[in-house]
Amino acid sequence: MKREFGARLRGSHDRVARPVPEEPPAVRALLQRRAELLARRRGVVELPDGSVVENERGSCFLRRLCYPLDTRHGTLCLGDALRCDRDRLAALTDDASVAELDLAACTFLDTETTGLSGGAGTVVFMVGLAHFDLDRGELVVEQVFLRSFGDEPALLQHVSAALRARPHLVTFVGKTFDRHRLAARMSVQRVRSRVLSSRHLDLYYLARRAWRTELPNVRLQTVERHRLGVQRCDDLPGSAAPVAFFDWLRDGTGPVDLVFEHNRLDVLSLVVLLARLGRG
Repeated sequence: MKREFGARLRGSHDRVARPVPEEPPAVRALLQRRAELLARRRGVVELPDGSVVENERGSCFLRRLCYPLDTRHGTLCLGDALRCDRDRLAALTDDASVAELDLAACTFLDTETTGLSGGAGTVVFMVGLAHFDLDRGELVVEQVFLRSFGDEPALLQHVSAALRARPHLVTFVGKTFDRHRLAARMSVQRVRSRVLSSRHLDLYYLARRAWRTELPNVRLQTVERHRLGVQRCDDLPGSAAPVAFFDWLRDGTGPVDLVFEHNRLDVLSLVVLLARLGRG
């Protein structure tokens, strides 16, 4: 009896505990982003200064910013884009029509979404839009935002109207991401738009052709550091934006103010990136 009990006891100590399975990399990354957001929380987060705008589909939040053309973003001025060499841009795209690009008819566009996957279930909760107002000598930046999912038809209608007014899109990876997310949601909400048929200059492909052998990669923030002189401080990664948005919807604590700032910088970088690519 003693020998049998001792054998069982020794056997219990000799057993090797089964390892706890590790979380998949995507889960670990999500938990890390959530921890970063929790560390940044400052209580209830107020939206930046803006206004509620209405159209035939409802209302949404709009932040409007105006920048003189001599405003610097990194080492370049925003107005430098108006003086870019369009022939060089045409050469980078192998599209001769780009040489006739009318920058006054361009809409610079960047989106923030509830996820990076495709399909109509991914909602665009913020859209950054910019255009040149040559009469006033300004770059106008608009950021439209969902205060709730009920604002979505109005937000999409606002974007559609902006594209009707200035139908030439300028984006970064917008041909494969932004325009398709917008088009999917516009289809769901029955908003007519030219987002898929508009002329589209995707600066990612130009940057890749110009610098892929010189830079470690051609992500926007890499291009910012190495070619635009833009250094971001305490920037909220775009991948963390969905968590920030959902937390803000739930209890007001998600740092959507940082999402606004991230989006603003993205849009301004589109403008000076066009200038830099057109300068050579």
